[in-house]
Amino acid sequence: MSKQDEITIDQFGRIVIPKAIRSHLGLSPGTKLVLEERDNKEILLRLPIQKSPLVNKGGVLVVQSRAVGKAEEVEKQERKRRISDLVRKTGL
Repeated sequence: MSKQDEITIDQFGRIVIPKAIRSHLGLSPGTKLVLEERDNKEILLRLPIQKSPLVNKGGVLVVQSRAVGKAEEVEKQERKRRISDLVRKTGL
């Protein structure tokens, strides 16, 4: 998706990413972005490239991660988040 919006830098050097673009990309307060300066006077703002948590172990893809809490509680929180996102997106 390539979209152009004209934005203004405020007196503190901040810019506002339009809500439609934030929503489309799933950006929320605290999201980290990478700012790249290009040779041709362009600025690129992008999400950081994330290393895949998948590793090949004996021909099987395995997720490498650490525990974030009790599995039951994490599952409840994730289910609640997904339902909330679905309701927000569908306008129900």
